[in-house]
Amino acid sequence: MSQKNKSLRGIPSTTLRRLRYTPTYFFLIWRWTFWIYAFVWIMVVPTRPKNLLLVLLAITFIQSLLATLYTPVLKIYFPSLPLKSKKKNPKQDNLRSRRTVHLFRWKQNEQQTLAADEDAEIIPPIGRSNNPYRDIAVYGTDVIICGLVMYFSAIVGTPPFGDGSPFYRYGFSSIFAAAFAYRYRGGLAAAIGYDFFAVLGLFFPPPTAHLPYTFMPQDLLGSTLDAPLIAILTAYMTTLLNSLTRLKRREQDSVRRQRSLLRVSETLVAGASNIEQLLQQSAKQFRQGGHFEYLVIALITFEEHTIHRYPQIETSVETGWVEASPAKSSTDLIHQVAQSAEKLIKFEPQQSLEGEIDSIGLARLYLPFKKEDQVYMVIGAEMSRKTSIEERQENFLTIAGTQLMMALENLHLTEQAADLAAAAERGRIAREIHDGIAQLIYMLSLSSETCVALLRRISDTSAEEALLLAPVGERLDKLVTISKQALWETRHYMFTLKPLMSGSTTLTQMITNQLREFEAISGLPVHLEVEGTELSSNRDQRHSRKIAQVGTAIFRITQEALTNAYKHAGATQVTVYLQYLPQSVQVLIIDDGKGFNTEPDGFTLGANGGQERIYSGHGMRGMRERAEELGGTFEIKTRHQGGTSVQARIPI
Repeated sequence: MSQKNKSLRGIPSTTLRRLRYTPTYFFLIWRWTFWIYAFVWIMVVPTRPKNLLLVLLAITFIQSLLATLYTPVLKIYFPSLPLKSKKKNPKQDNLRSRRTVHLFRWKQNEQQTLAADEDAEIIPPIGRSNNPYRDIAVYGTDVIICGLVMYFSAIVGTPPFGDGSPFYRYGFSSIFAAAFAYRYRGGLAAAIGYDFFAVLGLFFPPPTAHLPYTFMPQDLLGSTLDAPLIAILTAYMTTLLNSLTRLKRREQDSVRRQRSLLRVSETLVAGASNIEQLLQQSAKQFRQGGHFEYLVIALITFEEHTIHRYPQIETSVETGWVEASPAKSSTDLIHQVAQSAEKLIKFEPQQSLEGEIDSIGLARLYLPFKKEDQVYMVIGAEMSRKTSIEERQENFLTIAGTQLMMALENLHLTEQAADLAAAAERGRIAREIHDGIAQLIYMLSLSSETCVALLRRISDTSAEEALLLAPVGERLDKLVTISKQALWETRHYMFTLKPLMSGSTTLTQMITNQLREFEAISGLPVHLEVEGTELSSNRDQRHSRKIAQVGTAIFRITQEALTNAYKHAGATQVTVYLQYLPQSVQVLIIDDGKGFNTEPDGFTLGANGGQERIYSGHGMRGMRERAEELGGTFEIKTRHQGGTSVQARIPI
């Protein structure tokens, strides 16, 4: 390793890049060099009234010291000079666990938040605030002090003004500062102000000046031309340096954005097992790629009302934290963007403890992403900086968000493909049962009934034969009962395996078909009453999927309740009430059977001399889980007038 690298080893690379584009060091070197030159010049030449010159030396020393402490380069080398520390919000433990109270107020010198590999903008030699009048006062005072020192120090020598002063070139540092900060306008204004004191010394020489003096044009030109030329050259070099900085920043931004998008693409390609995991991984990559302090991703769904459609946050994830006191929370802004379907860019200046507007504010960017002419997703980013979020960061979020939408769509398609494959397999199994074992059991049941009919016909012809055939008749009756039960069970399982939705089939049609088949199989009469209007699915795929999930749950709960009424309750009639409410769907199944026992030892019911657990096994637990998984409620109870009621309500 070279000696140079060893010497710079302790300085961070970000600091070196900032110093490379910081004219502060040149400003300080120039000011202190010519202050030392003036000091030596005054001390070496003994033929001068040193009292005034020593006072001017003290004034310029204090001026240079204050400028050095106030310059941003000190902020770069010494980011904080702590006196004591205080804890901040515990939510910031991962980002800003502690904040120190500084010996000097650096607010005016803080720069925008930069990436680790990002070059800074040109930093002015003297700190600037967001108050232009204060800046003019600071830079103007610097020019006035330098001009007055030049004017009063030209008391000995020729000419008694301008470059006859030992502080003449020392004052050029004020021109450097103005030109570095305000380019041509600031530099020329400072040069004109500085030359004013030189011309003033020509017509009104300072007290105790070395006179008489014979005016010479070259002295006047030498004392007035240097300042504007230096201002022009300084402003020109600063403009070139700033252009180079912006060019390098654009190049770095392009490379960094490509790398970030590559990492985002890798995350999205790798995929996730569910939407929540995919959003968590994407939010982390988006925040790192855009150098945001806080990022939130929200999936939007719309709640249907009579006239308006209101956006609701279906799923949201967030990462990071930004220190601010926002007027609106991120949730409010997400709803605002989802409702208006327009991006939101805001910059909120923050007030300091003294009530002054701080240069660092809260920049926010919230982007809507549409699908089928309605907002599907909102991505919000926030960070502390001096200006609004830049276009490059907006472009990054737009590209990354579009990729995320594609990944979410692929995940939905994968889930739908799995559901379709499962439905197809269930349909195939149902067809196999229908065409195979169901037909055989049906033939067995039909043959058993035929045998019973023949046996009864034979028994009717002779009492002696009837007595002999009685045991066979009892056996055949049991065989008929068993075969019918087997046929019912087979058809029940076959119907359970069938896909529920077919084309434009509605929930009312599904329940109606279900009850017809149940009546045909069980012989138990069922009455259906429908109240309200069924909500049709719109073009929103998530809304359609929600309706399908609710319909499936209502269908399966009804199916399980009918099965229990037939197998265990001994009911003679069942009534099903299907109600479409404004915000939910409700189904109520009532039978006139035996009811069930609600004692803590379990729900039991006598059947054929045995005890069976009903409504407390997997069936009732499954019905309750189906309702609660979709945010609904489930209730089962024995009616006072006899029988059982099963009620489920699921929100849409």
